[in-house]
Amino acid sequence: MRATINRLSIILALATVLLAGTPALAQDGEPDRSLSGAVNIIAPDIYMTEAGAEEIRIIAPTGFEPGEILRTDEFGVALVTWFFDGTETVLDAGSELALNTFSGTSPADFELDMELSRGHLVAGLGAMDDLEANRSMVVHTPAYTVRVLRGQFEIDLDHNGEPLLVVTEGRVEVAVDDEDPVTVDANEYLLGAPGEPETLSDDGVTLNLNGVCKVTADTNLNVRQAASEESRRLGGVNEGQVMWVRAATEGRLWLQVYYQTDPNDITAHNFGWIYGPAGTLDEAACEEILRAPLDAQLYGGPGISLGTDEEGETEPTEAAAGEPAG
Repeated sequence: MRATINRLSIILALATVLLAGTPALAQDGEPDRSLSGAVNIIAPDIYMTEAGAEEIRIIAPTGFEPGEILRTDEFGVALVTWFFDGTETVLDAGSELALNTFSGTSPADFELDMELSRGHLVAGLGAMDDLEANRSMVVHTPAYTVRVLRGQFEIDLDHNGEPLLVVTEGRVEVAVDDEDPVTVDANEYLLGAPGEPETLSDDGVTLNLNGVCKVTADTNLNVRQAASEESRRLGGVNEGQVMWVRAATEGRLWLQVYYQTDPNDITAHNFGWIYGPAGTLDEAACEEILRAPLDAQLYGGPGISLGTDEEGETEPTEAAAGEPAG
């Protein structure tokens, strides 16, 4: 029953994106450039405030439109799909995100402006090779504004009392008010106010950053692209290796870790999955681990794709992500 509900949730969410992906024609013949994101529930509870209305609890997938606020409680996790190319946002527990602007005509021509007032956000732009696209993704925070140039990043507004920005792939610019922006590249992080970014890892696995969830390998481990024993092997780590845990499946059966991959590997995105019981977590720093949406491309999943029904008509379908292996 639960699998059926999850599948229906993704189908409904995709339908929202499909309707948003092709702007409707206005009465004067000009395209309506407003778009809507699709919110999928990864873990309840999630709440939304529409412009001028009271906050409501989301119990089914819904659209996310400019002027609305998305909030998660201490357990809730939300996945917002903007476009099918991996342009996605994950809102972790205890977070609040306002959508200021989402307009455009396609994944290659859009403006996305958000404001993260508290919590933890993971986001990314799809099509890394499409550097000429007219895309704008901006995230405002109480500490600074992040302009995404390409790739994937995450922001934790309360990392030991300071904001933390990590870029796992691509490049972002960080600025306060009208000051000159600071560039943060892949494998770099910024702790606190904008300044000189620091290297996240010297060897592509061992983290230079403290205060995040880490796991120590109890034996030699395979690192896989997705949370499954059948998934493609990205490489391996030796017994005793300490890794940054970015997310986990339910029950922590699989852990997503930072693991630099070949720059030509367009699907790995500098992270992979290890079998959770084969490692020892730093429990003091791992009380809360983000619940990964396995279908999201941000977490190595296939994303949402389009299929055809028996009559050949296009319909939204859920791509198979693979169940975690024991």
